[in-house]
Amino acid sequence: MPKKSNKVAVVAKELAQSELQKLAHAGTKEAMVKLEKYIGMENDAEKKALAQMALEECEFIYYEPRSEKEDDDFMLCELIRRRERGIDEMFMKIDGLKAILEKSALEGRVHEKVLAKHKNKREEWQYNWMPDFVTAEMNALREIEESIAYDEAWVAEAKKMITTARYKNIPARYLESLQFDCDAEVFDEDDECFDCEGDCDSCDEDYDL
Repeated sequence: MPKKSNKVAVVAKELAQSELQKLAHAGTKEAMVKLEKYIGMENDAEKKALAQMALEECEFIYYEPRSEKEDDDFMLCELIRRRERGIDEMFMKIDGLKAILEKSALEGRVHEKVLAKHKNKREEWQYNWMPDFVTAEMNALREIEESIAYDEAWVAEAKKMITTARYKNIPARYLESLQFDCDAEVFDEDDECFDCEGDCDSCDEDYDL
């Protein structure tokens, strides 16, 4: 009996993998939805990992650009993702700057009370706090707010330019997993050290320096 049960389990597992491969190679929205649901329901770590790999392959086929216009739309999706990430980071900086300004304002209110209480020390203590202490933070806040306003307007216009339907809601998670040509390091092929891996005479001379 135990041998029979093991054989059934193996067959079931092989059928599951076969179905995952079919979905992976389908490269359709429907296949992606099925895989996502399967991943959410599956508790077995190995099967879930296989399904995740199938989903990644399916997404690659589905989202792969098929024309020059789709190339542009696809790159716009990535540029929008980066710009929106930058906006999120700027909002975090704003939170930090506002906290500094609020702290300074509170210190200023206490400072005024201290001077009012110790009038004989006003001239000596009046410069222990000044609004100018946070001038840099106030300027930085204005600059970041202006940058956010521009970037949000940029994103809004960029989204209008995307006409490929399947790129309208492309997951940021998928874009983050890719390597784009614009990120590739540029090497000068005329350079003696291009792709030499440190073995050429020129590199040896640099090390001697």
